[in-house]
Amino acid sequence: MNALSISLLAVLLLPLAGCGEKVAGSKTEAAATVPAVIAKELTPEEKFAETKKKAEAGVASAQYNLGLMYRTGDGVLKDFEISVQWFQKASEQGVVDAQAELGTMYCKGWGIPKDAKKSIELLQKASAQGGALAQFYLGEMYRLDVDEFSKKFRANRNCVKPDTAKSDEWFHKAAESFKKAAEQGDTLAQYYLGRMYVEGSGVPVDGVKAVEWFKKSAEKGNSRAQNSLGSIYEKGSVVPKDSPKAIEWYQQAAAQGYADAQMALASMYEEGDGVPKDELKAIEWNQKAAAQGDFSAQIALGRMYERGIGTRVDLVTAYAWHNLGAAQINYNDLRSRLEARLTPAQRAEGQRLASNWKKGDMLQASGDGTPSAASPDSKPSKQGSGTAFAVSNEGHALTNHHVINGCTEVKVAGRDGVAKVITSDSVNDLALLQLPGKTKDIANLNPDPGKLRQGEDIIVFGYPLDSVLSSGGNLTPGTLSALTGLGNNTNQIQITAPIQPGSSGSPVMDKKGDVVGAVSMKLSDSKMAKATGSIGQNVNFAVNGQTVKAFLDANKVPYKIGGGLFSREKSNADIAEQASKWTVLVECWK
Repeated sequence: MNALSISLLAVLLLPLAGCGEKVAGSKTEAAATVPAVIAKELTPEEKFAETKKKAEAGVASAQYNLGLMYRTGDGVLKDFEISVQWFQKASEQGVVDAQAELGTMYCKGWGIPKDAKKSIELLQKASAQGGALAQFYLGEMYRLDVDEFSKKFRANRNCVKPDTAKSDEWFHKAAESFKKAAEQGDTLAQYYLGRMYVEGSGVPVDGVKAVEWFKKSAEKGNSRAQNSLGSIYEKGSVVPKDSPKAIEWYQQAAAQGYADAQMALASMYEEGDGVPKDELKAIEWNQKAAAQGDFSAQIALGRMYERGIGTRVDLVTAYAWHNLGAAQINYNDLRSRLEARLTPAQRAEGQRLASNWKKGDMLQASGDGTPSAASPDSKPSKQGSGTAFAVSNEGHALTNHHVINGCTEVKVAGRDGVAKVITSDSVNDLALLQLPGKTKDIANLNPDPGKLRQGEDIIVFGYPLDSVLSSGGNLTPGTLSALTGLGNNTNQIQITAPIQPGSSGSPVMDKKGDVVGAVSMKLSDSKMAKATGSIGQNVNFAVNGQTVKAFLDANKVPYKIGGGLFSREKSNADIAEQASKWTVLVECWK
């Protein structure tokens, strides 16, 4: 292999090396020190797919990292049972940190029957091999909890009797091990060292050093470190309180699917701490965390539905969320109090919702089971969002049928009034809107979308993840990977441009900025994984240009055709600037 080939291979491997979280004492590959800009090239979903591929090939460190991803919800929904399976595989190959994680999961009964004896055996075995993570976990186990909440809800998770001397001993050992690894660029060691400086575990409390180590880890994409920075800036305990900084770090962790950060954002939006008070965003963030199975978010969401915070009052859905949360921590106070307010039929509906729930789901009670539907105070609340693009100066705009389906009102960000749904086509997933206000700029449609060729460059502009990403819209380049869609659907095209919630309805453009389709769907990662055991990479679909034009023609909508003698290819920057003038964020309110 020549020098150029070796250099290229190193560059290709750097992003993956930077994603793995390794701790001192692990029998895994040495952690690479990777510039933050390289480490952030892969999305959480891409990191998950790469790690899963290596784990399935038998790479021990990848098996450990995959277990960690399933445990923390990094790039995939939390799943303790699957997490345990991968930790077991890595542990059998001698990965000390996997033994430590297994030890804590045996202690807490996460994804595996609780076994205090097995837990201590694994932690002591890993600690004897110099495993800093195991030493830290033992320090935590022996620590005496003085907080009343901890006493009440965590007592059943302890596997040893509190012993301050032993706790201090293990924390000191862990601190020394973490320091050595952190100084060598180990992101997980940096995170834990920052945490120890916050808690005063094995080291004196030192907010400056805590921030220093958290930042080193967070800047390499560690979502737990990002969340911890948000927490210490929000609380102002070891550093001066700085709510805007807290929001900034929480958003980075929340965008990676970190449930604690999502709940923290929900709380700050509900209280108006560091951001304008916004109950809609508060409930959205709690919904994201609750869908991952986080009991705190589920209980918080139950409270919001019960009180009508960010949504209409819905006691049945509130009861269902309280059921799910209480089942995890044996906390029945809120559930019992709410239960007394429901009829037998409503209680049965709430129990049905909870028993049928699975991770990733949101709950929706049937009409008969929701007592609040006739509440005089009830108001529509934002339930989702998508993208639309203007196609005529008369205010006509296109989006997807599934974006507006079932909505009581369709609102357009930045415009007063509501959009009128003129018609929709559920088969081809298109909807025609009448936008409120004046429409000056409109899209150009490709003059002959039937002549597109496989492999051509395309650009998507829309408003994905509007609670997290830029309010000014996002441009994502890609390739036209197939001329037909799912199941050889000739009304669709397949594209590689990344698609997120909120991208639905976004215009797909060629290099001249002319519209060649409208984003419709992405291949479900969970369904793909169940069907094939792997996750498709950027397998996304759009309604093709011919179908878009036929829909507009059928509804007698005037539209503008691009092309012509003076048409030319444009830079992505120019395309983004133009598209931002005629694309809008649309919100579904129910």
